[in-house]
Amino acid sequence: MTTTDYIQWTAEAIRGLVRPNILNVTPYSSARSEFQGRADVLLDANESPFDNGMNRYPEPLSTDIRNLFAAMRGVHADKIFIGNGSDEIVDQITRVFCRPGVDAVHALPPTFGMYKVAAGINDAEFRAVTLQPDFTIPVDALKETWDDASKILWLCSPNNPSGNLMDAAVVEDLIRSFPGIVVLDEAYIDFVPEASFVPRLDEFPNLIITQTLSKGWGMAGARLGAAYASEFIVDLLRTIKMPYNINVLTKAAALEALAAPQRMHDRVDLLVSERKRLEQALGELDIVDHIFPSVTNFLLVRFTDSDKVYRYLLNEGIVVRNQSYQPNAANCLRITAGLPAENDALISALRALNSPQR
Repeated sequence: MTTTDYIQWTAEAIRGLVRPNILNVTPYSSARSEFQGRADVLLDANESPFDNGMNRYPEPLSTDIRNLFAAMRGVHADKIFIGNGSDEIVDQITRVFCRPGVDAVHALPPTFGMYKVAAGINDAEFRAVTLQPDFTIPVDALKETWDDASKILWLCSPNNPSGNLMDAAVVEDLIRSFPGIVVLDEAYIDFVPEASFVPRLDEFPNLIITQTLSKGWGMAGARLGAAYASEFIVDLLRTIKMPYNINVLTKAAALEALAAPQRMHDRVDLLVSERKRLEQALGELDIVDHIFPSVTNFLLVRFTDSDKVYRYLLNEGIVVRNQSYQPNAANCLRITAGLPAENDALISALRALNSPQR
């Protein structure tokens, strides 16, 4: 398949990608979804009437959160699905489109590990094509793996753990030519918002874009993610989700955060500045062999002896992520930019290890 073999997607063709049994599923009808309008007395769901802020079931479609995302991203709320972190969304997309034991998903390691985990849980074949040594996409090699079983292509941009942004023209080519659903994981997009494909969502009927509050918004513990897609695909995700997948505590925290976007932007700016400071400081060390370019809040760093550095940092009470087992990441550690004092501690520790006296 060449870059000129673009698919003209129709609604029926997208429908044909879905597992047939999913099309026949009747979603669970929760008590709160069976009426519209004002309700002063709630006696329908066998809840406790004693108000403690958590005694009522949450609104099942997270409409208030979707409306905030819609205003922020310029997308109609009906094209947004809210999930319990990106993990739930990854699993549900796999379940919607992959017949167990029949269909395949494609990914480009090193990348986010949940794509492979979800494939394994759902008995979908996982086809991996390794990114090139500079962590760009080997387009021709990837396209050679496509066939009639290909249902999902996972693209992570900016990529984790390499930190690089994928070329937009390459991403567009893959969306237009892949014979299934392309999922563009934009978990780190708040660090480079101008690179998001969300404004172009309507151009690509087979595209799903995922984002999260875990990174730039600093809410990893809340577990809230969003998927942007056509109304048809969003309806499918809603059909198979658990009735109340977003709890009231997460909703309250998310609504508070989303109401103050400038706070997020200020913190992102600080983290980007700190990442650049780390890059400069680490680049001066003899124990550092290479620092890969990053647009995120982390760096992938190749050391002369990553295992030694990793163990040393643990002994110093500093935890980083060892990525040496990943393709094209031998001797690499992934280092997140923390608060200035935390980064100072890391730099000081590495400078001490780098000292000729050691």
